[in-house]
Amino acid sequence: MAITSLLEIDLRKILGIVEKVCRVKLPSRVVEVSLLPSEGVLHVRFAEPKRLELGEPLHPLVHIYRDEDTNEVTAIEIIDLERLLKHA
Repeated sequence: MAITSLLEIDLRKILGIVEKVCRVKLPSRVVEVSLLPSEGVLHVRFAEPKRLELGEPLHPLVHIYRDEDTNEVTAIEIIDLERLLKHA
């Protein structure tokens, strides 16, 4: 089943899966979520970077973005949401 709407996802569950699979603690405050249903890409923003943001892959399906100055997690991007959910 393809996810076609943000209304179909349990964001708390997905973030919990990311924390478990990637062994990372994510912020509890979410300020923005976007979904590209045709690509299965989910982007979750926790905070705006103060100046610059650096990204790196944590897992083949998850990229994490951090504030360059504070090293705080600012966002994550799940490349294939369906596959991540099946992987968990």
